[in-house]
Amino acid sequence: MYEPKFDISEVADLLGIERLTEGNSFNVICPFCGDRRGKMNFRVLKDGNPCNTYRCFNCGSQGNMLTLYAEIKGIYGEDRYKRAYREILESLGRAGYDAASHRTNRPPVVYDRGEQEEPDFEARSRVYESLLNLLPLTKSHRRNLLDRGFLGEQIEEFQFRSTPVSGTEGIARRLLKEGHSLKGIPGFFVNSRGNWDAAFYGRNHGILCPVRSIGGNITGFQIRLDSPYDGRKYLWFSSTNKAQGTGSKSPVGFFGNPYGKVVRVTEGILKASAAYAMSGFSFLGVPGVNQYKELERTLAELKENGLEEVHEYYDMDKLMTVSCQGDYKETVCGKCGDVDWETGIHEDFLSCPHKRAKRDQIQEGCRKLYEICHRLELRCIQKRWDCRPDGTWNGNYKGIDDYWWGHLKRRREQEMDHVFCGEASFGGGVPSWETTGFGG
Repeated sequence: MYEPKFDISEVADLLGIERLTEGNSFNVICPFCGDRRGKMNFRVLKDGNPCNTYRCFNCGSQGNMLTLYAEIKGIYGEDRYKRAYREILESLGRAGYDAASHRTNRPPVVYDRGEQEEPDFEARSRVYESLLNLLPLTKSHRRNLLDRGFLGEQIEEFQFRSTPVSGTEGIARRLLKEGHSLKGIPGFFVNSRGNWDAAFYGRNHGILCPVRSIGGNITGFQIRLDSPYDGRKYLWFSSTNKAQGTGSKSPVGFFGNPYGKVVRVTEGILKASAAYAMSGFSFLGVPGVNQYKELERTLAELKENGLEEVHEYYDMDKLMTVSCQGDYKETVCGKCGDVDWETGIHEDFLSCPHKRAKRDQIQEGCRKLYEICHRLELRCIQKRWDCRPDGTWNGNYKGIDDYWWGHLKRRREQEMDHVFCGEASFGGGVPSWETTGFGG
């Protein structure tokens, strides 16, 4: 029987695919759809014979080890598997293989994200604007946005959409027919059938939130997931590790007046847009508190436009108490080793490692923002809300959008109560509807 010079386990390591289990049949984080639940299985042997196949039960990707390598590396053509085989052998340095004798004058067509030509932002924005024209916003997602403080006209203005559940290849085809190039556009890639496709799946279904630059161009999309995935509520519309795919690079989103003297900074695109919608204050939404490369570049650009002051509005986890109260997360606290969960006894002086790690992470992000402002000679002010007398977080409103929306809802409810429950006084007898102002 033919014995290959390598197996799919070695190819997985060569491609940097992260394993979840070990053995002749092992599960990995799917390099195609990103599933982390063990739905992607690699099989080295079957019934004692070489098998070297893979299959993802989440996105349906399947094939053998040469298919795997060719798909991820973006190798196409009639001789794709021969080229994949030779590259693998050369990379593994297998004895008995003379790499020089197999080299040709024509370099292999291998996709390299580092050398991918970056499209201009206007071209990218045109593709994304056209994409938005092809997508609807479901009633449930519209209701979700209204419940976050957006007005109906603001939802239209921000161009929120619902991610599609099918027909992604057709969407790419429509964009191509409109004359757009999808090469180098984050979120688009060439699928196993050799056709351009859009990276929308069941796991990243949710609200598509456009990310706009200071100049108004759409630079990317952040997706607010309907169901949290691997503990995350947000994912980027990205095609990293896919054939001719491109990563989102986690851009910063801007909402407001690009020539204002003050800007507020918070974490998350949807949070920043909601805070701007409710307040009218200019906001920058950063992808994460510790993703500050694009943040510094954007603040420098705003400074050239006249920016003088930055207000830090990161979540109030930055000031939360870290004593163990068994209230962090049910799934986490139930496994915590610092508490005797059989008796339910825990001590206030015990420090919760999960709370402490979360708080320290946000405080580190705050420090990075302060350092950036110092380098740019911008005044920076820390903002706090929902605090106890000692300055720690009270635990009710974590994000500034939640805090403002909670107060705005109460004010709106009071106003509506006044409108619909007005009082009228009269001298006695039966009141006349004409005279009390409730008629007509």
